[in-house]
Amino acid sequence: LMVETKIKCSFCNENAVTRIGYAKLWLCKEHFIQFIEKKVFNTFKRYGLGGKNWRILAAVSGGKDSVSMLYILHKLSKDIGFELIALHIDLGIGEYSKISREVVENLCKSLGIPLIVLDLKELTGFNLPEMVSKTKRPPCSLCGLIKRYLINVAAQELKANAVALGHHLDDLIPYIIKNFVLQNLFEISKLGPKTDTLNGLVGRIRPLYEVSEDEIMLYAYLAKLPFVQNECPYSARKGLEKTIREFINNAEKRHPGFKIAFARSIAKNIEIYKNIGKEEPLKQCKICQSPSNSEICSFCKITAKVAGKPLGSEVKTKIAKIAQLHLLNLNHTSTT
Repeated sequence: LMVETKIKCSFCNENAVTRIGYAKLWLCKEHFIQFIEKKVFNTFKRYGLGGKNWRILAAVSGGKDSVSMLYILHKLSKDIGFELIALHIDLGIGEYSKISREVVENLCKSLGIPLIVLDLKELTGFNLPEMVSKTKRPPCSLCGLIKRYLINVAAQELKANAVALGHHLDDLIPYIIKNFVLQNLFEISKLGPKTDTLNGLVGRIRPLYEVSEDEIMLYAYLAKLPFVQNECPYSARKGLEKTIREFINNAEKRHPGFKIAFARSIAKNIEIYKNIGKEEPLKQCKICQSPSNSEICSFCKITAKVAGKPLGSEVKTKIAKIAQLHLLNLNHTSTT
């Protein structure tokens, strides 16, 4: 996305570093940063992602997307008046997790953002590679299950109004199109700019909903943000999602603005998808009382395989203590 040119920025006399085709703009470094931040601010307002006195828990992995999201949310929190807390989950994936944790800790320290770190090994006695080995489940599937559970428990214990996720246009559109092609229409309702808190599941918001992956990469580079540049050892883009990504990228090149128009149309019609084939009401896990589609939640089932017993209740107790200590520290800081 970055170019070397003598073309002037559309807003000043500095040389442009990039062209935003769909906006018909040439932008210098400073105006590109402002452009992205304004876009996220407008997304926040347009879709009602948060408000004054909200407590927003930002899930931060250490990658360019979540780091950029956290950095922009930190700025917005001052303008809008919401409380921002960062959450990092250390999955114990060797050097990758070590570097990721350091990146998040250093960034939060430099910005003065409260941070909670949940260490999977400390919570369960096992890291992700050990769990993958014992369960034989696909790593990405297992990782997603674990993170969703831990994030929701932390959000509940912290009494967060919403969880912010770093999903951008190029993360979401392939899954929206895939679910449409396969006619899993209700699933599309979960892929918009936000989901509401319901049946014990804390609502999710996606501040980067209208930002592309290329834009986030350039933003992180120009804003000089620290982020993990290596991909997770387990990550793999393949199958139908990869084919759809190639299709939408080609469509964007031929028709600038296609992605944003598509995302806005989905957001506009999200209620329609919510009313197509509603899911069964969530139950409470018999073991840990967390929201679940069955009598025993997936996290308790997985940990029973790994540890010989379900660990949901124990993990929730540990996270509750961490959250309680964090809230006490916040209250102490606000009164001194």
